Amino acid sequence: MNTSAPPPADTAAPRSPRSRAPLVRLVLALTAALASVAVGLGLAQPAAAADWPALSNGSSGANITSAQYLLAAHGHGIDADGQFGPATEGAVRAFQQAKGYGVDGVIGSETWPGLIVTVKEGDKGHAVSAAQTALNKHGAGLSVDGQFGPATAKAARAFQDKQGLTTDGVVGPQTWQQLIAEGGGDDGGGGDCYIPDPDPEVIRVVYRVATDLGVDDRVLLAGFEAGVVESNMNNLDCGDRDSLGVFQQRPSQGWGTPEQIMDVSFASNSFFTRAIEEAAADPDASAGTVAQRVQVSAFPERYDQVEGTARKLIEQAKAMD
Repeated sequence: MNTSAPPPADTAAPRSPRSRAPLVRLVLALTAALASVAVGLGLAQPAAAADWPALSNGSSGANITSAQYLLAAHGHGIDADGQFGPATEGAVRAFQQAKGYGVDGVIGSETWPGLIVTVKEGDKGHAVSAAQTALNKHGAGLSVDGQFGPATAKAARAFQDKQGLTTDGVVGPQTWQQLIAEGGGDDGGGGDCYIPDPDPEVIRVVYRVATDLGVDDRVLLAGFEAGVVESNMNNLDCGDRDSLGVFQQRPSQGWGTPEQIMDVSFASNSFFTRAIEEAAADPDASAGTVAQRVQVSAFPERYDQVEGTARKLIEQAKAMD
């Protein structure tokens, strides 16, 4: 039973729904505009924001390298070697304690937001190196020099556009979260990576490096066959044991540091330099055989089997060049 008192006789009649409609539309429009501004400023997360990965002692890969650079940016100087060992764990614990976080030595959902540093064109330092490393994980092919110049800004905009983010070239909270969360795991072992469709940027960089080196058609095909077999032309941050990158090269086998291997330009140059030598030593070898002699795979027949796919991707790369 309604026990509230009746309104005074002179109370104005409530507005009709029709009279309130313009005001409601105005409020909704202002709310949407403010939400858009908040997202653009990094004050709000997009609805489909990716989860922050949890990195701990024993992890390896490009995300570890980025985290190490970010720790250095906060004054916790450690080597950015892509290996989460005792020194990195100690730096993480010190950072967490300074920030008032739970001190567990794990870089997870609480630690990442405080660790990232927004960087933009004109900035320089360890945080820029972290962003360049993360962009290279997605095939940017940047030199990790700590200088946020036009090339880094262009790579940031390209990544943002691909992810549906605000395309401003600024690596802020949203962009950082997508950079770190996407592109495979960071546990440094196991071949259970998620392998997406071929990445156009990786295709472009591999082709560019090959043409800059002046490789012939056979060596070019060998490179694309290897890329298709090993990663489906993606710069994977995971793989069997310590394998990484587009060609699944292993730091433990002398291919470079994790950071270097995750640089698509570096990895491509390493592959094609060896492939040129192998092709010259055996003029009659197929492209797949050349790829196998570089990769030393347990399944040598796989490379020639993907020749058709590799040739299609080469044509795609030519169209982008």
